[in-house]
Amino acid sequence: MIVNNTPGHRRKNIRLEDFDYKGSAYVYFITICTHDKRHYFNNVDVAKIIKDEIEFRMINEIKLFCYCIMPDHLHMLLSLTENYTKKGQDKSVGEGTLWNWVSAYKRYTSRITNQLFQIKPLWHKNFYDHIVRKEESLLKIAEYIVNNPVRKGMVSEWEEYPYSRIIEL
Repeated sequence: MIVNNTPGHRRKNIRLEDFDYKGSAYVYFITICTHDKRHYFNNVDVAKIIKDEIEFRMINEIKLFCYCIMPDHLHMLLSLTENYTKKGQDKSVGEGTLWNWVSAYKRYTSRITNQLFQIKPLWHKNFYDHIVRKEESLLKIAEYIVNNPVRKGMVSEWEEYPYSRIIEL
């Protein structure tokens, strides 16, 4: 499916057509890249904003299994909470979908990093998602995510990397 967002520009829709991305029953493996793959998160102050906002949103919006903040992208394994998906019933706050959650997260972190560090734009327009199937192992996906810095030669053990964390499995 092709989505036409602006005149003369057509962008491919990378979401599943028949899936609504609502509800707390699903777990998502998402990747959000920085604009032009810039290494904004090498700056520890910027990375801390990204990390702190992820952890803040664990309170009411998401159940976070793990995350890894790399220099130019962010991986998360999460599901939406009942509290967040119920927000979608009130049309004034928008639908409680994964797309809306990611959009809100990106908007907030973009605004703060622009105010503090004059980074604009922070994020790539889209994000990648994988809906975890029942037969897939959350532990294996989490290990894959947190071992990203090890595969890139940044650390020898994932626990040494300050921006990788397994929360709950």
